Amino acid sequence: MPLVPELNIDEVMISTMARQLTGEVLVSSVTAFGSLAAHLAKRLYAPDLAVLSTPESGMDVTPMPTLTLGQFLTDVQQGIPLTMEDIFDAIFTDHFRIWINPSQIDQHGNTNITCIGDWYKPKVALVGSRGIPEDTSHLSETFYYILSHSPRAIVPKVDFRSGAGNGESRASLGTHGAPTVLVTDLGVFDFRGPGGTMSVRSLHPGVTIDEMQERSGFPIYVAEGEIPPTDPPTAKDIRLIAEADPLEVRKLELMSGPTAAEKFVNIYERERQTLHATYPRFGRWGR
Repeated sequence: MPLVPELNIDEVMISTMARQLTGEVLVSSVTAFGSLAAHLAKRLYAPDLAVLSTPESGMDVTPMPTLTLGQFLTDVQQGIPLTMEDIFDAIFTDHFRIWINPSQIDQHGNTNITCIGDWYKPKVALVGSRGIPEDTSHLSETFYYILSHSPRAIVPKVDFRSGAGNGESRASLGTHGAPTVLVTDLGVFDFRGPGGTMSVRSLHPGVTIDEMQERSGFPIYVAEGEIPPTDPPTAKDIRLIAEADPLEVRKLELMSGPTAAEKFVNIYERERQTLHATYPRFGRWGR
């Protein structure tokens, strides 16, 4: 990682993501990074947030990423139940926030989680647009993160437009849903460049402008003047992240191949030993 040695990219990204969240809104936790960012934000930066772990467990429970017990294990407090209708009501009234992890994002902030390659003969079929069309037409803030900043992910034009960005897309949609922030393993970006294009807000400590441009699929706008470094995580940020994810499920999002497989097996075994005996006493089966 192009960071100063004392920093871990997962802690840098999660703490940065947490600091973007504000207000009295419902924050959905879809991935380990998104879950931990929401949890950290509510604990330290935005106490009025309502954090949704999963629709089944409800909101305002403490999420802990797991592998064997579904998407998340939640703490023993009784969550506030929500239906999918409640969630879409929150989206349509701009009381919803989510950190989206697209496969591609382009210079105008259009995003793709549908397919890589031609729609009629894709190289890779992905999960589909899901709720991104609603998010990118109704929310006043839309948040994205990409774990590996590369020309394969930061592209001139997405292969399929799952979520609308700026430019031509905005003409008929209006300002709600426009891209707000992108956090990657190199820095923090917004879409305030010429014509609503991607621009640099900060670079993580140790990352250079040249390195950032080299690992992008198009020239990213850099405003005149010095680009500030991203604020590093505090000691309290790091402690709360570790407490909320003691098995380090978040690390899997940064890995692939044999390394990821080995980490998965280790987490699975630790989960089985530490959680199997306690989980039946609470949660949906034990209350």
